Amino acid sequence: MRMIDLTLPLYDFMPVGNVWAWDVPFQARPITTAERNGYELTMVTMHSEAGTRLMIRAMTHEGAATVDQLPLESLVAREAVVVDAPCGAGDGVSPEQIDRAFEGADFREGDAVVIRTGWGEDERWKTLGDDYARRTPFITKEGAERLVEHMSAKGSDLVGSDVAYWGQGHKYQLPEWASRPAWERNPFPSMEAQRYLAGYTKEKALEDFQSPAVMTGANINFVGAMCNLGAIRARRFKLTILPLKIQGARGATCRAIAVEE
Repeated sequence: MRMIDLTLPLYDFMPVGNVWAWDVPFQARPITTAERNGYELTMVTMHSEAGTRLMIRAMTHEGAATVDQLPLESLVAREAVVVDAPCGAGDGVSPEQIDRAFEGADFREGDAVVIRTGWGEDERWKTLGDDYARRTPFITKEGAERLVEHMSAKGSDLVGSDVAYWGQGHKYQLPEWASRPAWERNPFPSMEAQRYLAGYTKEKALEDFQSPAVMTGANINFVGAMCNLGAIRARRFKLTILPLKIQGARGATCRAIAVEE
């Protein structure tokens, strides 16, 4: 048995959870130290979906199950298949790429799916910094719709990918907020972020992040910002997604693990 960690590390000002107006940069600060207090405790501040994260129907649908209400069997030791959709910086995964990715895949009834673009390899998040999030490949609206067709035909309800974000934020948030230097993006709950978000309507959000709405509309749970997918050697494996059990959360940072037998 071989276990593979598919999870981004959480560290100060990591890029995923650090670029959009609603983000709260991950930071860890000491409360006590071993030298002075005998043991160490740490204060952590972060966005609820920093780094590798699970996104669910409740994000856009009031009354849907929240993270703490999801049945464990929907997330733990799922039979899974990996499919390849190679992409470079800023590329959008198209319906045609989705079709090619599934060609020849041993995709079975009820499988979870992992889409490997190659973006989450070689610790690129460290070398690119915020550009890892800003320049990520993404899933186009049409690509997401085609993905839903493939998954619905097999009764599949869980998918993950190494894209940092499923949507691109290209129309509003990327040019208006995320493209600024870090020192000009005073993060939430700053007055600047709150004022920006006050004018950032549901309609704008749906234009910026189209594919997430497709996935939640189809009631398919999806994971973003996975990494090390290149370490998966087998086409079939078992996938476990463990989100933080935050009561009432409509998405959460998670640990993602592949097990090859």
